[in-house]
Amino acid sequence: MLQCCQFILRTITVHMYQKHGVQPAHITLAPPAIPDTFGRHLRLLRRRARITQAELGIAVGYSDAQICRLETGRRPPDLTTLVALFFPALQIDPASDDARHLLGLAARARAESDHEPASPATETLPPLAQSSVTLHPDLPQPATTLVGRQRERNLIAERLGDPQVRLLTLVGPPGVGKTHLALQIAHDVASHYADGAWFVDLSAISDHTLVASTIAQTLGIGEQGHRDASAALLAVLGERQMLLVLDNVEQVAGIGAFLKKLLAKAPNIGLLLTSCIALRLAAEHLVPIQPLAVPSLTALPELAALAQIEAMALLIERLKASNPALELNATNALALAAICVRVDGLPLALELVAAYGRLFTPPELLREIAQQFGQMRHRGRDLPDRHRSLAAALAWSYDQLPPPAQALFDRLSVFVSAWTVDAAVEICDPDALGRFAIIENLQVLLEHSLIQQHTDGTASHCSMLAMMRDYAREREQTRGESGVLHERLAAYCVALAETAAQHLANGVDEARWIARLDIEHDTLRTALNWALTAGLPAQGLRLAGALWRFWYQRGYLREGRRWLESFLDLQLDAAAEFQARAYDGAAILAWRQGEYAQAEAWCDQALGIYRELNHSQGQAQVLSHLGLIVGDHGSLERAATYYEASLPLYRALHDRAGIASVLHNLGNLSCQRNDNARANALYEECLGYYRELDSKSGIALVSLGLGVIAREQGQPERALALFHQSLELAQKLGDDWTVATGAINLGEIALDQHDWAGAAAHFRAALALFEAMGDQQSICVVTEHQAVLALERGAVGLAISLFRQSLLLAHTLGFRPGIASGLEGVAACVAPNEPLLAATLLANATALRAASGFPVPLAEQARHEHTIRSARQLVDPALWNTAWAKGLAQSGSQIVALALAAVSALE
Repeated sequence: MLQCCQFILRTITVHMYQKHGVQPAHITLAPPAIPDTFGRHLRLLRRRARITQAELGIAVGYSDAQICRLETGRRPPDLTTLVALFFPALQIDPASDDARHLLGLAARARAESDHEPASPATETLPPLAQSSVTLHPDLPQPATTLVGRQRERNLIAERLGDPQVRLLTLVGPPGVGKTHLALQIAHDVASHYADGAWFVDLSAISDHTLVASTIAQTLGIGEQGHRDASAALLAVLGERQMLLVLDNVEQVAGIGAFLKKLLAKAPNIGLLLTSCIALRLAAEHLVPIQPLAVPSLTALPELAALAQIEAMALLIERLKASNPALELNATNALALAAICVRVDGLPLALELVAAYGRLFTPPELLREIAQQFGQMRHRGRDLPDRHRSLAAALAWSYDQLPPPAQALFDRLSVFVSAWTVDAAVEICDPDALGRFAIIENLQVLLEHSLIQQHTDGTASHCSMLAMMRDYAREREQTRGESGVLHERLAAYCVALAETAAQHLANGVDEARWIARLDIEHDTLRTALNWALTAGLPAQGLRLAGALWRFWYQRGYLREGRRWLESFLDLQLDAAAEFQARAYDGAAILAWRQGEYAQAEAWCDQALGIYRELNHSQGQAQVLSHLGLIVGDHGSLERAATYYEASLPLYRALHDRAGIASVLHNLGNLSCQRNDNARANALYEECLGYYRELDSKSGIALVSLGLGVIAREQGQPERALALFHQSLELAQKLGDDWTVATGAINLGEIALDQHDWAGAAAHFRAALALFEAMGDQQSICVVTEHQAVLALERGAVGLAISLFRQSLLLAHTLGFRPGIASGLEGVAACVAPNEPLLAATLLANATALRAASGFPVPLAEQARHEHTIRSARQLVDPALWNTAWAKGLAQSGSQIVALALAAVSALE
């Protein structure tokens, strides 16, 4: 449910405490000596160039953490990289003394690093949790034990240990067991990489532009302000030492270019691929994966030795799983050996055959598959040799199905990944057999091991192996039902999305619907893609317009906006209501990305359409959304005007969810105006509606506002209770935005109590979530809070750097509250040495607050006044007034440039 998702946080204005009565304004510094270490000299040159660690990192393709490690001597420099990238970024002439000195120090540092024993302090990357981006390891466990393959495991581990081998591809036919082997290898070698091994399944995609986002999603890497997923991924992986296992790459056309870029930008990343074909990249090393060894039928060894042959060992183990009484003996040995030979030792084929171990004895099983395999070989003479046995195994298993189950198996290929039973019933039943019949046939497919069933919490869904899906898709093409199935898919997705949207808008049973859409997100993407490229674009517009709330709550800001823009750009002859809904959704996603002008323009288009339609509910919603947008970018007065225009429309409709959301927005607005009495009354009123609706997201959000008021009234225990209540509800919903916002509020309480470590942990957690969402405005706010914490702890240099980042981002976004608080933060940092500059910055911030209606928060007014008072005491009143007047006369861009130049000089 979309409430006013402006931060109910107080922007903190800070001051520099002057210790021991020292007035530092007139201290004269001696010229610094030439640094005697590489790191110190690099720092000197960076500061001389007036760039931050982050900016240098961007210029050379490093992270700011990597630059920090270089400057503190915890990472050995690379001389080639210095000349190629660092010299231009630092504006160093390669023939200069600076260049020669830096290279000499770098060579010495490199030599010292090469001859000293490795230690965690110098050789190991920091844990991922300490990074601004937190990666969550999720290496899947193999579904079954890997039988055999010890030689391949040893060989692959050895090759991966060779520093010259960074791209290793396991090549072999479908069904040979590449995926299982690669997953086992990942477990084998994960401990050899500082950041572990990660398994990425690419079976659901064929477009190379989606590879980066798929990897990033697996690793938990969000957009972090980058323009695309590839840039965000490369920015993080540049400092990592890990093994990426990319499964099923053969169907991703054009993936080679991305892999080459990944290897170039991430020097400590190893790639292990599985593919039916080689990629033919210069860096690629191949390991052909052959079928398992099979017995010789003309010279069977003793039973003990026979059982150790890989194909026999796998077949026996899988048969015993379905029939524990089975034992290898003289009676069945030849039949079992013949089965292994018949399927050429292909693991998948052995798995499929073993699924029938309860139905047939080994000799009977051999007869059944021999007959079917013979027919398949005859029908498939044009198949490549390596495919014949797998095709035979798949065909034999398929032919065991009754016709209705065969038809369902074919039709299920319309899904690119997981699906629910409801989806299968609605989409894959053009013959109108009915729900019960579809469920029965799903059970048949499950029993035949042709599909898999998964349960996530209380939600259940099914999936199909990629090779099974390919086979099913080939069969489906002979039926000629693809168009019908995709039309049914689109209709199902529209109905699902619109039902979910209603629940999310009303705040009813949100957690279940978010989880449902999460499971079916790939199916929804398939429907959107088909509607856009080959089907019904007007239906795609309707679907995208119904999904924006889900995309918003789950943090898929850029993806959701891309879908909406793609359909809106087509200028479709679609129902006006659906166009308005899409414009409104695109506006909200753009707002959260900090693109206020575009968001307001789209809202205006939506509002115009709703007014033409005399659609009161649509008008009420868009007016409320305009209040959110202009409140951040324009003024609180304009926001209040929009809210007050929205509220009577909702009241006339008796729309309790809408009334509650506007009351909530008005409460936030009053809180931002320091009118806590009115804010409290509005919060309590909307809380009553949320409780009637049982809106967990609404209760979670209003608890934040009530907690802020409690904190400002000196009731930290009540504030903590309210913040924890909000956090618990949001976590159950999977609402990362509210979780992150709650973390900031908890960090503020910790800051009040001088719990520096606790505050830092809360702010880090919030920043990681907002970066994953790509929420630039929220990133700006969190960065400012981190700056305040650094200043309180006495880490002035870090505070300056963080205030600089926050102010620069706020100015880029046009986030006026962030600009004002950023100027005040910089003023607090420079006040002891540059009180007149502080006066200029504070004056402009004061004027900006007056123009936009954002006063200094109540809890921070004492600090703000102390900053002004302390700075004024350092200079003549006339000079202070002149500097203040200068600040009032400066434009926004001028004052931000002045502030940024000041902090650059201090870094």
